[in-house]
Amino acid sequence: MRRTVIAGGLTAVLAFGACGGTVRPPEPVTGPTGYVYPLGTPPTPTRFSQTATVFTRSENHSRALELSLEGIADDPANPVHYLLAGMSYLSLGDYSNSHAMFVEAQRIYPAYELDIEPQREAAWGERFNAGLATYADGDVESTVDHWNDARLMYDLRPEAHRNLAGLLVTEGRYEDAIEVYQEALAGLGKRPATQVLTAEELDSREEERVSLENQVVTLLMFTDRYAEAEPLLRRRLEREPESVQVRSDLANALNETGRESEARDIYATLLSEGGLEATQLFNLGVGLFRVEDYVGAEQAFRRLIEVQPESRDAWFNRANVLFAMEDWAALVDVGEHLLELDPLGENALLITARAHLENGNRDVALELLGRTEVLPVFLGNLRLRRAGAGTTVEGAVRGNLADAGSAVDLLFTFFGDDGVPIGTEIVTVEAPPEGTAESFLVRFSGRAVSYRYERVGSFPQP
Repeated sequence: MRRTVIAGGLTAVLAFGACGGTVRPPEPVTGPTGYVYPLGTPPTPTRFSQTATVFTRSENHSRALELSLEGIADDPANPVHYLLAGMSYLSLGDYSNSHAMFVEAQRIYPAYELDIEPQREAAWGERFNAGLATYADGDVESTVDHWNDARLMYDLRPEAHRNLAGLLVTEGRYEDAIEVYQEALAGLGKRPATQVLTAEELDSREEERVSLENQVVTLLMFTDRYAEAEPLLRRRLEREPESVQVRSDLANALNETGRESEARDIYATLLSEGGLEATQLFNLGVGLFRVEDYVGAEQAFRRLIEVQPESRDAWFNRANVLFAMEDWAALVDVGEHLLELDPLGENALLITARAHLENGNRDVALELLGRTEVLPVFLGNLRLRRAGAGTTVEGAVRGNLADAGSAVDLLFTFFGDDGVPIGTEIVTVEAPPEGTAESFLVRFSGRAVSYRYERVGSFPQP
């Protein structure tokens, strides 16, 4: 990592202070990469800048800053004062104001980038390393602050952005993480002004860009930002044309943005292929259901149940597909199994009751409807999400028979790719007043594919 001391940035500033001889008009500056900078307004030494430079060299940065700000007030069009102010703020640890001053200095005199870039990279290195130290100490808040400083000062290296975005994901700050990843991608699209990158370095940056792009598209899909995800998915599909996951995600994005016909073609192709994983089958089933291809959706969820026989979501979605198809005979068996995995699901009870009623089993239908009156609470809007190495199930609990504020204990069992249990979590939900709902969240440290839940504790069973 290159390190440039602040005094090094003063060379160009002091060079304009030379005296004697014929004064020549300034010429455009050419950087090491061959880029010729627009002339802009070149810096002119003043009593403020010259004195500030002396205080900077003596490391009296507070006094140097005062003089630089006085210079800005006296001559706001002279870029030298902004450069010196930015360097002073940087030495004082004020990264936000340092960044703002550097931006203004470079706006007025573009060639100042050659002086500013080394200062930014050095600050980046210091803040990045500080973040590594606080992260090792378990101080997440300070780590976020340090890496945000690094991110602000220099975006041509992605390490701080990548680490910060990953940390934000673990904190559930998905929108913030997307912004950080997007900034990292923008930075990788730039080239340093003060050095020429080798072919190996360019290849490394391209590999990093692909990796970060994959991360951000996952989060965009996760947060339902489908229109933004689509162009990234298409670019990824060019690299991975046979990927089931990428094609499925693209179809999902197309469907969510109103392009059902395009999505339906992709789904049909995927369904005809074998070897789909559980998550891929689930997403395929959901996509087919949304484009009203109920036969295809039922086939996808049936295949999913073969590999995830205890998946509450697989059985629930298959039941909904059969309900839409009005296949009441098949729905009776599916609904009964669903009730074992979703015992507090009001929709599960109503769907199964309707199936029995349509099949002439009126007494069974009435018995199922009677359960809705004695359940302590209802669970609904359940959704499994995976982020990083963890898994969450979010949903809503709605008050029913249980007194408001009373505790209802639930045992969630999580399953891996092969349908084998990988762990459990007990969550206690507080019963809301009857007819009102509250959200709840179950966190699981493993990466699960599916789940089921059951009631535990002493609350009376129906």
